Amino acid sequence: ADAKAPSDAYERLGDAEAAQPLNPEKSKAVNHEGSSGVHDYEQKGGKEDKIPSFYPAYHLGCVFFLVFAALMPTQNLLTSLNGTLGYYSIAVLYFCMSLSGPAAPFLVRYFGGAKPALVFGALSYLVFQVANVLIGIPSIPNSVGYAVLLPPSAFLGIGACVLWTAEGIYASRVSQAVDEYNKRGFVGVDGANTLGYVNGIVLVFQQTANLIMNLATSFILTSGASAVTLFTVLAVASAGGFAAMILLPRTPKSARNLSSDSQQMTLLSSFKVVSSLHCERKIVLLLPLFIACGCNQGFLYSSFTGDIITPALGKNWIGYVMATSAAVDAAGSYVFGNLSDKIGRNPVLFIGVVTNLTACILIDFFGVKDNAYGLIFTWGILLGIADAVWMTVGSAMLAEGYPGAKMTGSFACFTLWRSLCTALVSLLGPFVSLRIRTSIVAGAVVLAAVVQASFARTPSVRVENV
Repeated sequence: ADAKAPSDAYERLGDAEAAQPLNPEKSKAVNHEGSSGVHDYEQKGGKEDKIPSFYPAYHLGCVFFLVFAALMPTQNLLTSLNGTLGYYSIAVLYFCMSLSGPAAPFLVRYFGGAKPALVFGALSYLVFQVANVLIGIPSIPNSVGYAVLLPPSAFLGIGACVLWTAEGIYASRVSQAVDEYNKRGFVGVDGANTLGYVNGIVLVFQQTANLIMNLATSFILTSGASAVTLFTVLAVASAGGFAAMILLPRTPKSARNLSSDSQQMTLLSSFKVVSSLHCERKIVLLLPLFIACGCNQGFLYSSFTGDIITPALGKNWIGYVMATSAAVDAAGSYVFGNLSDKIGRNPVLFIGVVTNLTACILIDFFGVKDNAYGLIFTWGILLGIADAVWMTVGSAMLAEGYPGAKMTGSFACFTLWRSLCTALVSLLGPFVSLRIRTSIVAGAVVLAAVVQASFARTPSVRVENV
């Protein structure tokens, strides 16, 4: 089986994942099992029918709220509380996340689909939070901290790769099921593209958690509480997210349609799927966007917190600045997702390019100054807007371009390059100047802008069904 060509792997992956059009005549026959991703609908004849809805996306968003309510403050504090170990932890996390990318299609199928893969991902986040509780115990020597924190960081990298790949699949299937249903006139409206909207829902919840918990983190630290107390609270939130993920509905029946040979996806064929996608022009043209997204996130999570906020305002202000950034990220995820569905992806991407470049130019021009509250909050807002654009529109473009057999592989490519660039920018923290790191981010954004501008003018590479 390992020797089969990539096209065979696509076929097996497609059998397991490709969304089939919803058959109106059969929709009444959908039973309760496997249809928990839709809500109940009472028919005139007294029989219950199941119609696709956005409920699964909102449920997943609530789960992401709990999971990332723990992770985001922890990640933002890693470099300020742990110094070099914090930079290494972020680098290990995102390097493992990147290296797991080619295996993501196999891992999603190995765990049995999007929902079980999401559960596994949530477990890795919980393990990482427990490790941060342990490392905060004063009796643990610093030399032991590497052994305590780095292996869970690697495990989280693998789990995060699986989680984000599965999230893209899950959200896209929910969107496809609703669009297919609406296009058949069930609710009296024309079908619309809701990919940006659904991806925006999940990211809104994630960034709202970032907003609330960063404020709470700053309050806890200012009150004099220990790091152990803080990370224990965050670990409890992560445990709640893991429990809620177990209760997540499966994808709608019309979009699941697993076949008997879905387990034949092997690790080698998974690598072939992802490798072959890198030979496709659509993915090649989207790579600069993935790279810009990863560089911006790596800068935001490590350099911005450790080399800008901490020396200028103090570590107690990290939560307040990052909460502000998360607020605009959350609002932007919803607004830009909806907006890109209506006016197109590239006009919204232009907003991300402008805000990201503006932040880099301002940071390079003014530098890090003591008590520069207005500047630093402005930079956080600009970087948050850019992150909202890259994540929301990037995911929508992938789901739009690869709605069928290659969807898992395409999201694996996104995860691979985004996490690799995040790791590289984080790893550079202790070794190169802030100006060089800022220039790297700006260069990645310019490259993405140039390629996407060319992409928009080239009809032959417009996204299409596969």
